Amino acid sequence: MSENSNTTPSATPAGWYPHPGSEAAPGSEMYWDGSDWRTDMVRQPGASGTAAAGPVKRPWYARKAVIIPVAVVAAIILIGGVGSALGGGSSSRDAAPQTVQDDATSEVAAQPEPEPVMIVVPNVVAQSGATARATLEALGLRVAAEGDETMPVIAQDVAEGTTVEEGSTVTLTLEAKPQLTRGQENAIRSAQSYLDFTAFSRAGLFDQLTSEYGEGYEGADAEFALAYLEQNGLVDWNAEAVESAESYLSFTSFSRQGLYDQLTSEYGEQFTPEQAEHALTAVGY
Repeated sequence: MSENSNTTPSATPAGWYPHPGSEAAPGSEMYWDGSDWRTDMVRQPGASGTAAAGPVKRPWYARKAVIIPVAVVAAIILIGGVGSALGGGSSSRDAAPQTVQDDATSEVAAQPEPEPVMIVVPNVVAQSGATARATLEALGLRVAAEGDETMPVIAQDVAEGTTVEEGSTVTLTLEAKPQLTRGQENAIRSAQSYLDFTAFSRAGLFDQLTSEYGEGYEGADAEFALAYLEQNGLVDWNAEAVESAESYLSFTSFSRQGLYDQLTSEYGEQFTPEQAEHALTAVGY
């Protein structure tokens, strides 16, 4: 390419000549190859004042002619990689968890069913319905019972010693609750009222219920009332003995033997010897 073909005729021999461009530094030279200027061969003046050869930077469009296409290719590859990650690549990643999940499902499905827990059914006949229920449920069995569970069990549908699976139901038959007479109902209420007021032994409370100077109940009604309280957990004779001993000691002083005699005497509280000993131990004797 000629920057100034009019400056040097084509007949000029090849060689170094003053730079034909007006923007060139003073003293710089460009090589003429005999037919055209070599813009890539320019030399600047040396330190001694003579021109020195040196490479000339090519225009940016010439220098980047190869770099630009390479960068474009790299960008295409990069975009293709991102597209693969967002598109096709995600499919491969999604497939892996599915395979793991399928394997886990197969493993779970292949596990055998656990062996059932087996229970040996005990005998609960003669227990109260409430006690029998607690016994069976503690073993992991279900209980079906109709009626008043304060009444005793008279039958069970699964025999004692039978082995059943945990969670099986045992049906209980309870004794029918008797219809109380008016005398029995009143005797029960009177007995509870006396026990709420002060301590009594069984014999002492019986006397109070039947005495002509007390309530005057028939002996059968009084006995029914005391048995009813015992069967339904409404009285604890040991606790009554302790309460009586504490009451005596809060009133006056007693020796161990004196307090024992007072608790067991037929003219005193009429507790049994075992109940009196329990009370003495409880109060520190």
